[in-house]
Amino acid sequence: MSFLNPSKADTRRRRLIGGVAALAITGVVMFAFLIENQSGYLPPDNIIIYAESWKGDRSREDAVKERELTVAAREAKLAEARAYIATLSGEKKIAAQKQYDDYVNGGGARKEIPYISASEPPMM
Repeated sequence: MSFLNPSKADTRRRRLIGGVAALAITGVVMFAFLIENQSGYLPPDNIIIYAESWKGDRSREDAVKERELTVAAREAKLAEARAYIATLSGEKKIAAQKQYDDYVNGGGARKEIPYISASEPPMM
């Protein structure tokens, strides 16, 4: 019945094996977290797209007018940005023009200008 009263060498060996096993398991779990963090395991966030709801009795003329108002608002906002860029000089002007070009080429001007209703006056 030596397992009831183990020798000091047995006790030391069992504690060493237990300690090494605990450190190894902890290391494996931490390594798995690091790998998961680097690889981006989680799927990307969903993109939410909002759509405008129109009345069922909207005519083609109303739709065309609303589209024209929206385009006019977009052009006015872009013209305002170009006018501000024209007031700058040097590096600030170059940086602002690059930011403006990236915004327009990236489609930001089409996405961020709100829909303008023909029944409501545009807010400018």
